[in-house]
Parts: sequence; structure tokens; C-alpha cells
Amino acid sequence: MRFAVLGYGKIAREVMIPAIQASGHEVTVIGTARGAAPESFNGRVVRDYFDAVQSEDVDATYIALPNHLHHEMTAASLIAQKPVLCEKPLGLTAHQVTKLAESAQHHQMLVWEAFMVASHPQWHWLRSQINEKQPIDISVQFHYENRDASNIRNRPETGGGARLDIGCYALWVADWLGANALNDAHGYQNFANGVDIQSTGSLWFDQSIRLHFDVSMRRTRFQQVVVQTAEKCWVIPRPFNPQSQSVIWTMGPSGITEETHFEGNQYERMVDAFCCDIEDGVITDLSRSLRIAEWSDVIADRFERRVME
Repeated sequence: MRFAVLGYGKIAREVMIPAIQASGHEVTVIGTARGAAPESFNGRVVRDYFDAVQSEDVDATYIALPNHLHHEMTAASLIAQKPVLCEKPLGLTAHQVTKLAESAQHHQMLVWEAFMVASHPQWHWLRSQINEKQPIDISVQFHYENRDASNIRNRPETGGGARLDIGCYALWVADWLGANALNDAHGYQNFANGVDIQSTGSLWFDQSIRLHFDVSMRRTRFQQVVVQTAEKCWVIPRPFNPQSQSVIWTMGPSGITEETHFEGNQYERMVDAFCCDIEDGVITDLSRSLRIAEWSDVIADRFERRVME
């Protein structure tokens, strides 16, 4: 499969281009406004993203642009008859995701939102351990520090903020473990310079699932997921960016009762699965992406808004 990669930020440069190549595929075009590319890159570098997706030497598009361009360039790729693997968030709102789902159906093209975590074996194992008939409590923490005012994550015009950047992972966990219909939501968002630097709250779902989450762009780097039922508790110490080897701790009254280890590169697995779906002619299903976008909209609409100096 020949890929056009749109954007040459850290995720594309250090993670996804190597993952595409390690999976046996080729990057033939890099679309970047800066004109940057690896020193050893033998393909073409173009500054116009539309030129990149319309290239004849491209079979599929991977989009790693600022958030506000995801919807536009995914739509352009579909018109150009190119399947799309797009970084989250697929759209800034549920309405944008809905429009992309309609476009994918119209053009009969595959669209994936790049939740790489769905390809990691630790999450498949965890889901197999949970009895969906039991109430589930989920706690998600995801923090990092970014105070650079010029960074796209700190700019409202580029779709910045903790909710869209990392809050979506908390919502993904709830969906992955069975949440479907949102029943209630409470919390707050701290804003600085027009973007939420912290979003914290709780969501209750009709499936007896409760999600507590705290995501921040102004704290020391940290991530953790805790999942509890009436009988067991699981702790995932590296839930979203695991190393090649990872672990889940099963907890009991006296502490850790079991350590379950996993191995695998979630980015390479995601690329493999995406390309297999293209070859198999799988029809786009953005129902999960749409639920997550709808819940994210609820957070933006309902949570208390606090302006920080």
C-alpha cells in the first residue's frame, strides 16, 4: 500500500512513518507546509495537502495535521477515492463526524479514526475479563505539560485543548468497555487563552458504566486507567502509550494478585488492520467515533467553564 502522509509533526515523523514502513508499506508522498521530510526519503514532498491526496502514486492517506484540518482533508481524500486513516479527533464536533460518515458511504471509501489503542492486545484481554452485566467504574487520568502558547494544542483556532487532544481517550475506554447511551454528565473545564487546559468530570451511562476522568495539559506527564467491578479491579499503568512490553495488574484485597504481560506495537498493528480492511473491502463504520464525538460535545456544552489567568 502506498501512503500519503499529511503533516510532519512528531507523531508522523517518529511513530507512524516508521510503523507504515515496518508493516511492509510505502510512504510515497509527504504533505507538509514546511517542506520537511526524512533525509533518506525517496518520495515526493508537497506543500499543498490537496495535491498530496490527489496524487496518482498514492493508495491511502494518513492524516496527522492540526485538529481543525482533519475533517476537511478526510473529506478531500474521500473525494479523491483514497481510504483514510485520520488521527483523532476525526472531527471537532459530532456533526463533522456525521458528515464524514455520509461521505464515506457515498464514495464507498474506508475511514478509520486512528485510535491505535484499539489494536493493542492489553485492551482486548481486559474486555474479555469483564462481565458486561456487572456495574463498571472506570477512572482515567492522562496528563502532560505544554505551556507553549504557539503550539497547536494551545490554540483555539487549530482545535486545541485537553478535551479534544486526550479527553477522547477517556471516552474511548468507556465505549470500548460497553458504554453506549449517555445518561448524565457533570464536571468542569479550566480554560486559558481560549482552550481547556484541564477537563475533569463524571459521565454515567445506561449500561451501568460510570466514567471518572481528569485530563490536563498543565501537569507532569502521567497516565493510568483503573477499572473496577464488584469482584475485581484492574490497573493499566501505561494505557495509551505502552512500550513494546506492557502489563495489567489485577488487584485483590491484599494488593496485586496477578500480573498479565503483553507485547506488541499498537501502531504497526493498527496499520496492518487498516490495510487488511481496505483489501477486504470493509465498509466504513464510524459509530464508535460518533458516540465519542457526541459525548465530547456534551462535555463542552454542559461542564462548568472556569477561566484561569
